[in-house]
Amino acid sequence: MNLKLKKGDIYLFKGPCLLRVNGGKFEAVGKTLENPEEVTIPKGKSIPVEALIDGELVLDFEEGGEREHLSERTIPDSWDGLTEQLSKKGARIILILGETDTGKTFFSSYLANRLLTHGLKVGILDCDTGQSDIGPPGTIGLAVLHRQIVFPSEVEPTALYFTGSNSPAFHFLPSLVGLKRLADRGLTLADMLIIDTPGWVQGEKARALHRSEIEMLSPDVIILLERSDELEHLVKNYPQEKIVRIPVSKGPSPRNHEERKGLRETMYKKYFKGATYIELDLDEVQTDRAYFKTGKEIKLEGIRYLWAERLSSREGILVVTEEPLSEEESIMVRREAGVYNLKNIITGNEKNILIGLLDYISEVLGIGIIDRIDYKGRKIKIFTPVKEKEKIKTIQFGSLRLTPEGTEAGFVDPGYF
Repeated sequence: MNLKLKKGDIYLFKGPCLLRVNGGKFEAVGKTLENPEEVTIPKGKSIPVEALIDGELVLDFEEGGEREHLSERTIPDSWDGLTEQLSKKGARIILILGETDTGKTFFSSYLANRLLTHGLKVGILDCDTGQSDIGPPGTIGLAVLHRQIVFPSEVEPTALYFTGSNSPAFHFLPSLVGLKRLADRGLTLADMLIIDTPGWVQGEKARALHRSEIEMLSPDVIILLERSDELEHLVKNYPQEKIVRIPVSKGPSPRNHEERKGLRETMYKKYFKGATYIELDLDEVQTDRAYFKTGKEIKLEGIRYLWAERLSSREGILVVTEEPLSEEESIMVRREAGVYNLKNIITGNEKNILIGLLDYISEVLGIGIIDRIDYKGRKIKIFTPVKEKEKIKTIQFGSLRLTPEGTEAGFVDPGYF
């Protein structure tokens, strides 16, 4: 359909929708749109578009997509004033805090687009592993921008860090390590780094996560996207002159658990589109965030097993079997190995585990899904879009199960492998 807009008209477009400029000039998320630019609005996402002059849009809605005429801008004027201040201040690290559904990603994109117009080189660090816009869910993503964007997902990630799950609660330390590692990387490539954090802000662990972020990074500016005072507990001890409180825009609409899950699965499907099965030799790769293949292989007598290794010191031994060891077999194995701790992995339980694939300098090449481990044949079969398998030197184990179709299929306890 064709939609004519007068100067000052504002519409909210909800995806899935393909939007094409057929004449005139528009603004979306701080980016100027002119003929013949196109914007793909994914399912579950929405953006306000304002006509800067009279013009026309060509819209192709899929099921669920819709439009709404707005009577006023959804973006507060204070956002533009803040952009001016930041461009003059010379801040390098801008940390954004906000609850779920407060529009942190929208704000990050808007801020980045505005700062680009001031001639600054801007990077966005997306730490929201559950609703990732830079890289697939389960990763922290860095993107250094060379042009304005509507959605961060439009650009290829500059670097990724695999955390192992869609929630920092399950992988607390990797989430913090990934943040610091990519922040350091971003600061070498950009004048200003905007850090979009998870919306998990309440409770003991959430407090610890965000307080640790702040202590590690010492941000030049912390921006609170608040509805009232729901974030104040996170910044009580931080210099108040470095804190900026801004209202949430009128655009964000709450998403329920199923909608969030659906968005993640859509991102996974997009990422794994065109992926293939590859096979790696276990003797040619290392493992990380796992016990498996980190000890010294041993031989056992009296039981049927597929793999056995002695772990470090008091960690005991790891034994892979087709069926769980009986109590009698467990006692016998412990006695034979002279250890107390026994980790028994059942073959097949590795199926659909999400993994990170790293090169020789521990840079993330991409993610994959384990199909099976042939312990006797010393092979691992993986579903992944990473094409150059010879570059894969380390496999990082996650805790999320994911089917090749992109459907979340439960979790395995971190440390099981």
